[in-house]
Amino acid sequence: MVKVNIMCPSCRRRYSVEVPNAAGVSSVSCPFCSAPYSVTIQQTVKQKKAPVSGPAAVALKVKRCEVVSGVAWLLIGIVQLFMVYTAAAGVWNVINAIVALRNCKNITPGNPHVVPYFEGRKVWLIVMAVVNLILGGVVGVLLVLFDWHVRDFVLRNRSAFEG
Repeated sequence: MVKVNIMCPSCRRRYSVEVPNAAGVSSVSCPFCSAPYSVTIQQTVKQKKAPVSGPAAVALKVKRCEVVSGVAWLLIGIVQLFMVYTAAAGVWNVINAIVALRNCKNITPGNPHVVPYFEGRKVWLIVMAVVNLILGGVVGVLLVLFDWHVRDFVLRNRSAFEG
């Protein structure tokens, strides 16, 4: 079924109806004045495909999250470099962002090194949270929470990377 928006030629009100997703003519009636109206579908409308599931989709989601995280860390680190109090955290964040962005290419389905990499990030994320809380501010701590969420997603979907 395809949703079609119509303006009634009789009462000039707008309404939506669902018609079959096939080429041809469908008759509908205005819900306000009951005037008949013909909807013509020239060709079949392509429906959106359901999201791909499986190891490839999991790896793609993790890779996208890591790129977003790496870019966000890089931007925050650059901003922190320009402030006197947060410059140390800025250097720390820029270096770690570059390392994380370089590791994104290794996030592929079936790569057995991905899960141990994310398992080992527990201590790294705690250190990042402490450094950013003391030297960098709250935004860094929020990014650590996002990275922790990605880590948990990888560990819950470890079968996409193992075997």
